Amino acid sequence: MNRLTTLIGTLIFLPFQIANAQVGQAFELNVTNPLTFIQAMDNLNASASGQANNPQVFLRASVANGEMESTHNIAVVYDSFSSMDVNRTRNSTSQDWANFLSIVNDISTPVAEYVFSSTGIDSGNASVVTSANPYILFIQLQVADPMAYAEASRTLMSSGNNNIYAHLYQIRGGGPNGPSHVLTQTANSLDDLLGASPNPGFDEFLEEVSGIRTVLGTGVYQQIMAWE
Repeated sequence: MNRLTTLIGTLIFLPFQIANAQVGQAFELNVTNPLTFIQAMDNLNASASGQANNPQVFLRASVANGEMESTHNIAVVYDSFSSMDVNRTRNSTSQDWANFLSIVNDISTPVAEYVFSSTGIDSGNASVVTSANPYILFIQLQVADPMAYAEASRTLMSSGNNNIYAHLYQIRGGGPNGPSHVLTQTANSLDDLLGASPNPGFDEFLEEVSGIRTVLGTGVYQQIMAWE
């Protein structure tokens, strides 16, 4: 389906990096009127329905979307799948939510959506990201041996760049040709994110995972809004 109603039916709002989050949904969108889209999200967040909900919501704008084909990325983060269920039920009867959809359906087109959950593997330095508008590199992966890839990623991240926070997520609902995992790398500036040298051991990592993972796409986005 090509309507935002289906794509973000869990959205109603309400913090920062998904570093410590357990589960959530990510939505890739083409937005034709970003200012109106942001205003609609602000209005929803301020509404009675928005105040009753508990997810964290992050809006990112494309800097270089590569193969990801979207102008914007939204992450809606929950502490559990049960919280997601509660939110979906509440939204289904919310007039505030219906009003929001009546606006954004006319100014955005869905590209893709995913359910994600943390693998628990990260670089352990989430506090390095202090900017309210950090830059994020998304790397979409198909992984044939998740256990082996997770172990190799854990080893690589342990020797990571202190200016970049990395986190590996498992993807649900990516489809047969979609990603099974997404690696995010987050930094305060583009220079920190893209100007850094590879981690020590990066060549060994590439050799170790060459037969068990395929890179499907990459994209660089900047976080422009957060609702909490």
